[in-house]
Amino acid sequence: MMVIFSNFILQINRKFGPGTMLPLLLGKYHRPRVENRVFLFIDLQSSTQIAETLGHLRYSSLVKDCFLDLNKVVPIYEAEIYQYVGDEVVLTWPMEKALRKINFICSFFAFQARLNKKRPYYLKKYGLLPHFKAGANGGEVTATEIGDIKREIAYHGDVLNTAARIRSACNDYQKAFLVSETLARHLSAFSGFRASFVDDVWLRGKSHFVKCYAVEMVFPSSNTSTQSSHFQ
Repeated sequence: MMVIFSNFILQINRKFGPGTMLPLLLGKYHRPRVENRVFLFIDLQSSTQIAETLGHLRYSSLVKDCFLDLNKVVPIYEAEIYQYVGDEVVLTWPMEKALRKINFICSFFAFQARLNKKRPYYLKKYGLLPHFKAGANGGEVTATEIGDIKREIAYHGDVLNTAARIRSACNDYQKAFLVSETLARHLSAFSGFRASFVDDVWLRGKSHFVKCYAVEMVFPSSNTSTQSSHFQ
């Protein structure tokens, strides 16, 4: 009986996602509350072209495989999976966890490194190696529990809208990973990564320009060797 119960709890936790089930059960978000969070939007590059080439069924299989590989990375970097939307996934962290060893940066590079490591698999099955683009932003959002028949935690606020539009700007500047100035300034303490100013970007729906920075991984020094070991 204990084994059955444990398996049931495990399956429920997988359904809601790590870090989500307990707050829902405890009613933590029954009333809206303000939280300081980082959101990372990850999206498949050239998705329309790939879908036309593969067809709907093989394309869906590709996206499923990619997200299964992402799920291998997520626990290492303490991320919560907020949403899957088509070929896009949104990860989130409380600000403190996101900045701890810059988890929000490492998670993206670790994901792409895992895909690169499985290059033979993807080439054989789909004839291509998937690449993703990402955009990140952080700040205060409102978190609340929504729904009745199906309940989940929803986050509302300009932070998410800006993160999504930063991710969209990757195409305009031919960059794989863009972050807001709010997050870029935290990279200076980590020599394994470089944040380069791209532009004062006008994002659709915003009344002002947003400073965007491109994030790249550079050859790691000794103080980043622990992080980079996950990228192999």
